[in-house]
Amino acid sequence: MFLAKIKPNVFATEGVIEALCSLLRRDASINFKAKGNNLVSVLACNLLMAAYEEDENWPEIFVKVYIEDSLGERIWVDSSHCKTFVDNIQTAFTTKMPPKSMLLQTETGRSGGDLSAGNSPHPSTPDEDEGQTELLIAEEKLSPEDDGQDMPRYEELAESVEEYVLDVLRDQLNRRQPMDNVSRNLLRLLTATCGYKEVRLMAVQRLEMWLQNPKLTRPAQDLLMSLCMNCNTHGSDDMEVISNLIKIRLKPKVLLNHYMLCVRELLNAHRDNLGTMVKFVIFNELSNARNPNNMQVLHTVLQHSPEQAPKFLALVFQDLLTNKDDYLRASRALLREIIKQTKHEINFQSFCLGLMQERKEASYVDMEFKERFVIQVTDLLTVSMMLGITAQVKEAGIAWDKGEKKNLEGLRSFQNQIAAIQRDAVWWLHSVVPTISKVGPKDYVHCLHKVLFTEQPETYYKWDNWPPESDRNFFLRLCSEVPLLEDTLMRILVIGLSRDLPLGPADAMELADHLVKRAAGVQSDDLEVLRVERIQLIDAVLNLCTYHHPENIQLPAGYQPPNLAISTLYWKAWLLLLVVAAFNPQKIVSVLNYSYPPCTVADEETKTEMINRELQISQKERQEILAFESHLAAASTKQTITENNSLLLSQLTSLDPKGPPRKPPPLVLDQVKSLNQSLRLGHLLCRSRNPDFLLNIIQRQASSQSMPWLADLVQSSEGSLDVLPVQCLCEFLLHDAADDASSVDDEEEGESKEQRVKKRQRQQKQRQLLGRLQDLLLGPKADEQTTCEVLDYFLRRLSSSQVASRVLAMKGLSLVLTEGALKDGEERDQLMEEDSRDAELLPGYQWLLQDLPKLPLFDSVRGLTSSALQQAIHLETDPQTISAYLIYLSQHAPVEEQSLHNDLALDVARLIVERSTIMNSLFSKHSCRPESDAVLSALISIFSSYIRRMRKTKEGEDLYSWSESQDQVFLRWTTGETATMHILVVHAMVILLTLGPPKGDEFYKLLDIWFPDKKPLPTAFLVDTSEEALLLPDWLKLRMIRSEVSRLVDAALQDLEPQQLLLFVQSFGIPVSSMSKLLQYLDQAVSHDPQTLEQNIMDKNYMAHLVEVQHERGATGGHTFHSLLSASLPPHRDSSEVSRAKVTVETPHGSVKMRAVSQVPVIGPEDDLAGILLQLFPLKVDPRWPPPPVRPLSLALQQTLAQEVLRARQGHIHQGGATGRLLQAFVALLNSTHAGALVMAMHHSHTISCPLLRQLHLYQRLVSQDVGFSSLFFNAVVQMLTWLENSAAETGPLHSLLKSLAAQYSHKHRITDVRTGFLHLAEALAYRRDSEVAVRGIFASLRAGEKCNAEPELIRKVLQGLMEVKSPYLEELLSLLMTIGTETGTPGHTAGPVAMVISLLLQETEERGVKIEVDSKICSLPGSCSGLLVDWLELLDPEVTSVCSDLQQKLLFAQNKAKSGVSVAPSYRPYLLALLTHQSNWSTLHQCISSLLNKHRDQRLDPTSALDFLWACSHIPRIWQGRDQKTPQKRTEQFVLKLSSEELISLVDLILSESELSCRDSTTSKSALDQVSCSLLQSRLPLLHSCLHSDLDNVKKVSEYLISCVKKWGDSIMSKRCQTLLLQIYLHFPEVIQHIHLPEATLSGEGAADGSTCKLDVLVHRLITLLADTGDSKSAENRASDASLACRKLAVSHPVLLLRHLPMITALLHGRIHLNLQEIRQQNHLTFFSDVLVVLELLQPLVFHSDHQRALQDCLLSFIKVLQNFKRSSRMPIINKFVQFIQKYITHDAASAVPFLQKHSDVLQGLSTENPDLVQLKSLLAGLTLPVKSAEDSSSGSLPLVNIAASMPLTAADMTKCLKKISKGEAIEDVFEGLTEVDEKSKRIPEIIQYFVNDLQRLMSSPEEVCRNMAFSLALRCIQNIPSMAAEFLPTFMYCLGSGNFDVVQTALRNLPEYVLLCQEHANILLHKAFLVGIYGQIDTSSMIAESMKVLRMEATT
Repeated sequence: MFLAKIKPNVFATEGVIEALCSLLRRDASINFKAKGNNLVSVLACNLLMAAYEEDENWPEIFVKVYIEDSLGERIWVDSSHCKTFVDNIQTAFTTKMPPKSMLLQTETGRSGGDLSAGNSPHPSTPDEDEGQTELLIAEEKLSPEDDGQDMPRYEELAESVEEYVLDVLRDQLNRRQPMDNVSRNLLRLLTATCGYKEVRLMAVQRLEMWLQNPKLTRPAQDLLMSLCMNCNTHGSDDMEVISNLIKIRLKPKVLLNHYMLCVRELLNAHRDNLGTMVKFVIFNELSNARNPNNMQVLHTVLQHSPEQAPKFLALVFQDLLTNKDDYLRASRALLREIIKQTKHEINFQSFCLGLMQERKEASYVDMEFKERFVIQVTDLLTVSMMLGITAQVKEAGIAWDKGEKKNLEGLRSFQNQIAAIQRDAVWWLHSVVPTISKVGPKDYVHCLHKVLFTEQPETYYKWDNWPPESDRNFFLRLCSEVPLLEDTLMRILVIGLSRDLPLGPADAMELADHLVKRAAGVQSDDLEVLRVERIQLIDAVLNLCTYHHPENIQLPAGYQPPNLAISTLYWKAWLLLLVVAAFNPQKIVSVLNYSYPPCTVADEETKTEMINRELQISQKERQEILAFESHLAAASTKQTITENNSLLLSQLTSLDPKGPPRKPPPLVLDQVKSLNQSLRLGHLLCRSRNPDFLLNIIQRQASSQSMPWLADLVQSSEGSLDVLPVQCLCEFLLHDAADDASSVDDEEEGESKEQRVKKRQRQQKQRQLLGRLQDLLLGPKADEQTTCEVLDYFLRRLSSSQVASRVLAMKGLSLVLTEGALKDGEERDQLMEEDSRDAELLPGYQWLLQDLPKLPLFDSVRGLTSSALQQAIHLETDPQTISAYLIYLSQHAPVEEQSLHNDLALDVARLIVERSTIMNSLFSKHSCRPESDAVLSALISIFSSYIRRMRKTKEGEDLYSWSESQDQVFLRWTTGETATMHILVVHAMVILLTLGPPKGDEFYKLLDIWFPDKKPLPTAFLVDTSEEALLLPDWLKLRMIRSEVSRLVDAALQDLEPQQLLLFVQSFGIPVSSMSKLLQYLDQAVSHDPQTLEQNIMDKNYMAHLVEVQHERGATGGHTFHSLLSASLPPHRDSSEVSRAKVTVETPHGSVKMRAVSQVPVIGPEDDLAGILLQLFPLKVDPRWPPPPVRPLSLALQQTLAQEVLRARQGHIHQGGATGRLLQAFVALLNSTHAGALVMAMHHSHTISCPLLRQLHLYQRLVSQDVGFSSLFFNAVVQMLTWLENSAAETGPLHSLLKSLAAQYSHKHRITDVRTGFLHLAEALAYRRDSEVAVRGIFASLRAGEKCNAEPELIRKVLQGLMEVKSPYLEELLSLLMTIGTETGTPGHTAGPVAMVISLLLQETEERGVKIEVDSKICSLPGSCSGLLVDWLELLDPEVTSVCSDLQQKLLFAQNKAKSGVSVAPSYRPYLLALLTHQSNWSTLHQCISSLLNKHRDQRLDPTSALDFLWACSHIPRIWQGRDQKTPQKRTEQFVLKLSSEELISLVDLILSESELSCRDSTTSKSALDQVSCSLLQSRLPLLHSCLHSDLDNVKKVSEYLISCVKKWGDSIMSKRCQTLLLQIYLHFPEVIQHIHLPEATLSGEGAADGSTCKLDVLVHRLITLLADTGDSKSAENRASDASLACRKLAVSHPVLLLRHLPMITALLHGRIHLNLQEIRQQNHLTFFSDVLVVLELLQPLVFHSDHQRALQDCLLSFIKVLQNFKRSSRMPIINKFVQFIQKYITHDAASAVPFLQKHSDVLQGLSTENPDLVQLKSLLAGLTLPVKSAEDSSSGSLPLVNIAASMPLTAADMTKCLKKISKGEAIEDVFEGLTEVDEKSKRIPEIIQYFVNDLQRLMSSPEEVCRNMAFSLALRCIQNIPSMAAEFLPTFMYCLGSGNFDVVQTALRNLPEYVLLCQEHANILLHKAFLVGIYGQIDTSSMIAESMKVLRMEATT
């Protein structure tokens, strides 16, 4: 090879070529061993390749040797080492070879690539193989396989090579030999030479037989593929090949699939093959010898070429229709069959377009039946459209008919497809059909109507009755209810306008109108049914209705005929355009500027003008038509035309579309209405936003005008809220709000059901509408324009002159804003304080004050809102509404610009100055409006900011225009500041100042600006004339004088003229202080200028009387003025009156004025003083009636009391006098139910009550020796004081008086301080005296404000005494001590009160425990005071344990015991524990938990309280705040309490002690006690589980502690409880058994099988279910086998957990006992019985425990019932195992076993009879016949001996022999023989394998595969039988996995899943080792690891 590479020319000689070719030919003359050895041929090929690699022309001999070897043994042709040489030879055949992935023939037998193949060397050439091998190795190194290049080598010899190849192949194929003898090699050669068309033709004729021959199937399939891939010329030969291919019939599915692949390659080979293929398939289908595979071939073709194949298919159908014979019926059937078989997977539009293609071939041009062809193509088009209805389309159509909108995609796609086909069909009829033939008018119109599905139904199914009758109408309707495309409509109009086509204009208009209305009726939101873009449609439609006069008539020269239209067509055209416009408003309507909408008119025209204009136009039109008809008649009939005989007048109308609008005929208007109802044209036009019709109408109408038609529009529109203008939605909202308001009053009970339904629908629509508007304002898509539009619509109505309109607007705003805001609950919680205060004052205007400012786009509407409200305050009449507007304007009015600020100030000033009625209502002292203060603050805020701004402006700035400056004043202050403003603004500010100061300092700032203290007022000048202006006119000064602001009064009174003073004095409503100042000014005027003053007095008598009246009011001053008046008056008045007046003037202040006795009634001794008190202090005041005058009565009472006080002073004390009776009546009323109302009446009428009380107190002081009177009086005082303090009334004179009286009482009774009072009270309680007086004394002292100086111990003693006597004063005293006492004491120190309350609680609890013990027979106990104490404890210390932690923890957790030892838990403890967990901070809780779980705690805890507290701590809601509320599917449990080891042990002690206490307290039986104790322990397990955190170390420590407790307690009850808890821990954490040794008593306890849960229950349940699954599949067997292994492992490692499920195993066995033996065998139930028996054997001896007796006996009973079916011929090993198990049962528990077996001894006897060789069974039966005791004796001795003797398969000699055979150093054959013997024996008795464990462990790593596999098998069998031995094999298995021997590792990996299942406790070690082996040993272990994981999880394994 090296030489050939270097010197290729040396090998290119003829001799060398022939020699090498002779090697390739295998000449017999050359002597070398050739059989099976191809190395020589490979060498020869590579030498030739090297020699000719660069040569383009190769010798023909290469082809010949290639063909010879191809037909021969193919030694080097198929060799991979000769591939390059062979590929270059194959270029001679120009064959496109299939890729290797498509070749099915695999190289079997001798392989060219197997260099190691060969036999023993030839004797003559002993080293030949080695030499050749070395040579080939060198060749591989020097000449790689891919060095050679494939290129054409035989272009010059192509013809000769082809001729030679064809001769050879003809010779091979024409030999006389059976077809079965054709060699595969010939087929392979044909595959390689398919590049020749003759070869393809020869091969295809025999291909079907070769494909059917099983021996040749695969090479024949490769030949078929090569043939199809090379069929690329589309000549006659290839067409013949395709024709033969079509005829091939194949049945097997594999061949058929390959055939379809080849068809695809055939279609790829040449583009013309597609049409030929389709044509041949269709013709074959119609022939007599049809191929059953035709439809599948067509399906493949359509899938391969979805666009082109339907067109070729259509061409074939065209060819069929051109035949002389009528093929329509056959074509319809064929088309239906094709669509059915291809599952509708065909492009119908492409197919139909292909049917309509114009054909230029001669056969079509000269076609005889052209009209028939057009009609039949039309029919096929309609059939194709209907065939497009798939099952999905049909289902969707039925659902659509029912109103269900689901799965509409298929239906919509079908509708669009039909529309597209109809468009193409109309194009075909318009463009193509006229070129084919002159079709008759009738047929043409028929075809047009037929494709549009407007023809009669029978024309669609008359040929073959398809569609069937059941679907006929539905199919036709589906095909007709489709969209109308623009092209379709335009072409129909164009056809109608064309004179060459037989469709007239009227018919075209009718058809177009029908199609448009039909399409419009299909309208849907997800379907465009009538989309038109081209505006030429309008011209086309109008041109159709144009009237054309006859052409043969000549009109006069110069006469221009008018444009006329046929009336019916004209209005039909407009209706058509109206429908189109409704669906295309953007395009069509915007162009229809000359259209006449029948339902709208010009806004500026009146109705009369429209009527006049229509009359004028119609008159002119009639004249034109008459003139035109006259000209026509003059040219034809010469007749004179008048209106009576005119023919055209009623049929024509003017065609002037751009002219003025015309009135349609009534019939047309009716059609419009019906169209609007059926097609909802109005709603479609409403949806248009460009142009926006609705908005135009709304904007043309007045903004404040009601538009109810809009509400009707919204009400009748479904789902159109998103498209209607917001103004329309707002109008509907207002309309519904008005309806709701009216319907509330008019609602009747007799409302009909239909009315209620409509009402509910309307309410639902209103809710939708409200949600829409709120979304526009508050939603995420809110924009500025929409927000402004919505608010503007409502705000404009606020300034309406009609009250109803304003109220509706406010209601609408409230609905839109408030309800939307209420949804945002979180935001509403964060309101600003000021806003919330205003909203509380004005709750009905929350929408304005709170919700409007929170709009997302509030800044955009601030100006709009303020402007509207500034207008509204001048028209609004409701004071509350104006208040809300003013508050809003003060907070949110935009005042950034000066002009806006000016407007705001002026508008508000006009309100204040001009609307005095509103202002009086707002700020009247009598109305007491709660919002008045807020409104006043708002007004002052507005003007304060305004005046501050105006004073900052510079003097030269022009703030107003000249026209406005007439009312402006220029102001200048003495400080130099100036301002220019409207005079009304100045007056408004002064008026505001007269109203008095509200809360806040803005008032005083404003006051300082206008009326500075001790400074002159600002001066004002007119802006236009610069004259000084009068700033304060008289009416304003009078307002100032009436004010209570002294600075205003002083300012008003400065520089007043005498006449002004006189005028003001005579005015009403002036306060006393202001009147006093006025009178003083009058005195000064008298002294200054008395003459002028006297001249101005008109009536001195009246004036003097006026001054006297003012003096009676309390005014001072004016004496000089009065003397002036009196001096000039005549002295005619009575001297007594003068003296009285004098006395009145001179009486000192505060003296009591005595009235005449005749004016005051007298109180007699018989009068009802209680009634008099109720008259003085009425309990209920009716506002409708004025109260009677009570002043005379009060004066009489005071006079009577005063007389008795006077007598008492003189020492004349009268028992039973009026004073005593009054006090008794008073006390009686206080003790009645009306006490509270009476005290409140006295509080309000303090001017009457206070004097009475003072007189009573005065009398009490005078008669202090009367203890009864004093006690009664002061009791009444304390009662009244208590009532007042408990009420929410403000502090008043009565309250102050009562407090002072109470303080005096405490002093009088020697209670010098509170401590003394407590001492007195303690003494009274000790001696059981009346303690009321002492208690009330303490009350009075504390209320008087004295400091509580008593010791805590004294207070506690007193409180305890009050608790013992159940005093009603306890709660009140405690309340005073905790509130007044702590307030006056040291603040912040609550330790004392807390300690006191806790000690009281503890003592009360102890006493209650004693009472419980004493009164144990009494059902109910008297009430305690613990509730009161607990409430105070909560108030004093919300954290419960933070102040006095030791005492408080004792209160919460201490164990309280009665004398009998019974534990008593206080009733208040759970409440306190709840407070502790919910209100304490984390540090307090941590401290509390630590102290509870502290080992060295002092006190004995109540375990229940402590455990409840710990459980609550782990469930505090605050811990879980902020987390997902939805629990994730895969969540890890989170533990809260993290306890140390000592704390965990303390927790266990608490659990045990709780169980102990529960049993100690109970008096039930022992079994019930055990049950209670166990359930109590189980209830605490979740807490223990959460504290253990699933941490194995914690579990171990707790378990070890419990084990030590078990040992410590011995056999006591506590030991049993410890075992129970230990067992429960084991059930929750079974893995703990690997680390500690549980006591036997624990595992054999009774708690394992009870209702407690276990961690492994789900797994065991699944294992048992899988074990019982006896499916016949391989996977089911594997699952059952794995489950059996897992159950055995569980029986050994966790027997207790498996025994819990023994009843389930029994139930599964019981469900199979009814089957006979054949069914049990066939259904694999016997395997389940055997597995269960093995598991029961492994569960010994626990399975014989008394707890499992019932389940075990039920299980054995199932075995007995099944075994009684076994006959002698069917003896099975299961019988032996069962008998052995029974013997062990008797051995363990004969007392239970023998009676059970004696019941069923007949079955066992029958079994023994049928199986006489069962010695064990006979021995067992013999024992059962004895009494029970004998049975026990026999079972303990004889039966097991028989068992052992019978079950030993190997003797000692056999054992020794086997051990010797498999011992180390023996021959492999002996070892294998020994293992085989052990294997055979162990199949019956697996126990013997354990004697060979050591040798098996050694053999598991043996290099010999047979022995190793057997050793592994025996080891696994041993572990299966004794699962506890699994760990013994672990080192060996690990060694095998790490072995250096690859085969040993593979064997170990194969057995890994089963061993992992049996050795689960070490599964992690094993799988980790397997993973490392895979990583470092380059072995794929992933599959085995995955299989092991599946087995562990009991998934399906195969």
